[in-house]
Amino acid sequence: MKWQPAKHLNPLIALLAVLVIAAGVCAWRAAFPPPPEVNSHFQGSFQLGFYDLMSQRKELYNSGMRIAHTTLFSTITSPDDNRFVFKGKFTQNLARQGKLYFTLSPIYYSTPQKGLMIDGLMDLLMHTRFWMMPLETGAESLIVGQTGSIIIYPPR
Repeated sequence: MKWQPAKHLNPLIALLAVLVIAAGVCAWRAAFPPPPEVNSHFQGSFQLGFYDLMSQRKELYNSGMRIAHTTLFSTITSPDDNRFVFKGKFTQNLARQGKLYFTLSPIYYSTPQKGLMIDGLMDLLMHTRFWMMPLETGAESLIVGQTGSIIIYPPR
């Protein structure tokens, strides 16, 4: 058996192969961007309010949140009625197109009254998978939610 000597690689073909591979990697990154990152050590509190124009009722709640890895723990209390307490765990289960999708698992929910406006929000959050989208502006970090909420939190 007679062996054939290998030909030398043409530099133009090598350059063309490198360019094709680089274009493929860039196209892959554009089609499948990495999921957004949320600060995993965030802890904060804010006030949440509801207002009904027809009945002219308002409800105010104090909310505290902390993030542990991809899970967001929330506590909501009422300054008007200390018997109202909600504790829940928002678990991230999907990240797509810059949005983080969560499901809510209530840990503890005690409400002394029926027909509160916050009950509608809790029902929505417990029975659907909802999204939040972290946004970075020059000076502030925002989270925009599917329910219309906009939360400003300290930058990283």
